[in-house]
Amino acid sequence: MEKMHFRDIQWKEAGEQFRYTLFQLPEAYRFVREQKLWQGLGNYSWLTRVLIFMAVILALKFFGIFLSWVQGFHPGSAGEALSSMGVLAGRFFKEGFGFIINGGTKYGVIVLAEILVFHFSRRALDVLNGDAATANLSDFFKAQIRSVKVGVYAWAVELVISIMLGIAFGIFGSLSALKPALLFIAQCYLLGFAIIDNYNEQYGLSIQESMQYTLRYLGIATAIGLAAYLLLLIPLAGPIAGTVLTSVAATLAMYELSDLHKTGYKVVGPGEGEN
Repeated sequence: MEKMHFRDIQWKEAGEQFRYTLFQLPEAYRFVREQKLWQGLGNYSWLTRVLIFMAVILALKFFGIFLSWVQGFHPGSAGEALSSMGVLAGRFFKEGFGFIINGGTKYGVIVLAEILVFHFSRRALDVLNGDAATANLSDFFKAQIRSVKVGVYAWAVELVISIMLGIAFGIFGSLSALKPALLFIAQCYLLGFAIIDNYNEQYGLSIQESMQYTLRYLGIATAIGLAAYLLLLIPLAGPIAGTVLTSVAATLAMYELSDLHKTGYKVVGPGEGEN
């Protein structure tokens, strides 16, 4: 696969991808309902309930941080509003329970809800390809291990971006108001990548290849991440609705706009393309 660089991104195309993907969210809801994608979820038995419960608990912490921020949100200008958004992003980054050390709450929610992301993404792709349902418990365990790796990888990239933005805006202090917005966009993209990776994985891409490939569809990933971010702020139902809707919307958008299913790649068992 040809290597993709940040400088190669087509920004106009990314904008069109972003708009298209947002409109896929209502379609994802209809797709789930009409195709009854929840069928087979019971095959995971007790594991489904345990992981979803843990995801909800972690998301409540995420919501608590957001609620605390809202209560103190009283901006007097656009600059103060952007600065306050930066404080929120920083609190999510620093206070949320994450991997190895503090940070990455949102990725933790996605990892714990991987059973939903995996199931609905795989079932949606089976329907689009006209195949019978193939997801099983063994496949899920392989996907869960990869999900942890992707979460750690995305969190590490976010950390690097945050440090780089801090250095850049430390030099160009007059533009510091842009930092929160840029960091938030990066966070949305990386969260979207963590969800889209489930789609890429099914075509045999390694994690590094998946990240490179997703850059081609930056607009899709950013829209999916933004939607997931907002839905995670809904107490209790957010982790479930957010992961289900965004995983199906990501599958629909990637199937329509990307070319993995047209270029000779074949759907493989989760883990076979893992790196």
